[in-house]
Amino acid sequence: MSQTMTIPRIQIKFQSAVWTAVVLRQKAINIKVREELGHLLLVDAKDCPEMFLLASLFQHAMYTHDIIYFAREDDSSCDLLVFNGAITPIHQKDLKNLKTARKHTQPETYTIPLLESHDESIWKTWQPWKYDEQLRVMANKDLAIINASQLGYELLIHQCAYLASSYSGHSHFDHYSTKKSIELIIRNMKRNY
Repeated sequence: MSQTMTIPRIQIKFQSAVWTAVVLRQKAINIKVREELGHLLLVDAKDCPEMFLLASLFQHAMYTHDIIYFAREDDSSCDLLVFNGAITPIHQKDLKNLKTARKHTQPETYTIPLLESHDESIWKTWQPWKYDEQLRVMANKDLAIINASQLGYELLIHQCAYLASSYSGHSHFDHYSTKKSIELIIRNMKRNY
């Protein structure tokens, strides 16, 4: 039987749209997000369990179309929103409403299964070209956004699970991002030598 985690999930209503979001504090899950030099977005997980949690959250978002919101604790990091823009079209004004709504909405609890291993069979059918430009990454010092397609989520899930089960310390997603995106780097800090 696989492990599970209970997460807070809120429902948000904007005009005629109803969205669900998973809101997590970065400090509570040992994941830190920061933008550097105006062209890098770093997503740092403390170690392998946190990297598997990140993969599990991306899998949850891929299947449920929830918005994943990693709330920052201090000014040294930035908030991160991860969503599929084709299914959940979020505009800049909606982001402010989302931040406000999370403070005034009572979350419900939701249980997600946690990934515990990486499926190596994915590499037998891996075609890097199909993941080209499947991520759109934007960031500033306060807010980062990853707009991922279904294939983009699949890429994030497998890469995070791989980073958790291998001794690779980090993965660059520059080739998988749109040309206007800043570079996304996900790191397993314990194994990033």
